[in-house]
Amino acid sequence: MVYLKPAQSTDNQTSLYDRVKKLLVSFEWSDCTFSVADQKFKAHKLILGISSPVFEAMFYGPLSTDDDIQITDIHPDIFQLILNYIYTDKVEITSIEHAFELLYASRKYLLEHLGEMCIAYIQDNISVDNVVEILNYPDYLQDKQLVSYSLKLFCQHASYILQEKKETISYSCMKAFLECDRMNISEKELIKHVFEWTLYCCEQDDILDMFENRREVLKKNGLFELLRFRSLRPSELEGIVSNVHNLLHPHEYESIKKVLKSGNMNKNDIIDSIGMNNVPRNALNLDWHFCFRSPIRSVAPIIIDSNNFAIHCRIKANKSVFINSLCIPTRMAPPVVFRSNHINIYLEQFVVSITRESNSKDNIRHNINKTVEYDSLLDIQFAEPYFIKKDEWYKISFVWVFNRHNPNSYVVEFRDRHYTGHKVTFEFDDVPFNAKNGGSFLGGLKYCL
Repeated sequence: MVYLKPAQSTDNQTSLYDRVKKLLVSFEWSDCTFSVADQKFKAHKLILGISSPVFEAMFYGPLSTDDDIQITDIHPDIFQLILNYIYTDKVEITSIEHAFELLYASRKYLLEHLGEMCIAYIQDNISVDNVVEILNYPDYLQDKQLVSYSLKLFCQHASYILQEKKETISYSCMKAFLECDRMNISEKELIKHVFEWTLYCCEQDDILDMFENRREVLKKNGLFELLRFRSLRPSELEGIVSNVHNLLHPHEYESIKKVLKSGNMNKNDIIDSIGMNNVPRNALNLDWHFCFRSPIRSVAPIIIDSNNFAIHCRIKANKSVFINSLCIPTRMAPPVVFRSNHINIYLEQFVVSITRESNSKDNIRHNINKTVEYDSLLDIQFAEPYFIKKDEWYKISFVWVFNRHNPNSYVVEFRDRHYTGHKVTFEFDDVPFNAKNGGSFLGGLKYCL
């Protein structure tokens, strides 16, 4: 038996992939035409038919036609992506919006693998910046796994999203959110946010933001009954009623207060359309990931003294994330400790701050006063996660109360400027400490989407 060696690709001998791709560009032997928003697309029935059962029926079924095929529900750019995928098995998705439009087209033409690619793109690019946008898409464009993932992210960062994205939340998105049993926000704050959200709903629906109109927004969409008033404490109920956005009638307030004080509810206490679920929502654990900056090479130790007592590092992420801790080195052991049996601990004291460079008011400040070991690592935990907005530079500063008579030394290394981890890429810029030495004082951080 003789085995033939595959032909080498030359200018005249290309691969099957290249030959098919050439047909897409050149339109040679095209035998069908699509009209999409006044743009014409030529294609080949055979290639389309073997790729999609819909096209197969269109061209080779009993209702086949040679007339131009009118496409009215797909944008020309998206239809071009469909053709690119069919002819090359590849597609370039550039945005969440494109992904959803392409997902619709893939389902229309039963291109299952393309649909999976769209869903994978959306899930890989989801963040607190666009999770509301994703959940706002209608049900027929959604994927069960994608919705579950998006709702979990929404619930994990409920306080932030309701504060910053409230005006963009649709009725369906809010309902899906309120049906969740676990979220990181108190019921009191949740109800206050939902009541305020009705203002934006009235504005979007072009109706007056009157008390009864805002209540109707909640009642007609079945949202009032999803608020768990019976899980409140009496003091929390008072805080809701005294808020400027309160939507409870006086008799509703009195009935709820009576139930909260007695702990029991009878038939006369039931209030139409008001949620009387007494089961508190549970908090969600955040999925934290560690960003470790790989060392490149060692440099001279950093000396903290009266002339140099501040170290700065800049950081930027390609997605909005929350960070809750920073990792830095501790001091080098002084000779008196290294050469003897002295206790290998000391009191570390400095101030760490994080500032958004485009808005100096957006910052946090944390005082470190902690007993640590020499020649180890210090994990600086924040009381609350700090939000890093995508594509913006933040400056992380470490400032010591220096001791001119007893300088402190820290071992540092140059480290990678880029880190790509769980769906996020960080960029670091270590600000030179002084004219003689540099290095990366910030060794890593913990973050979550």
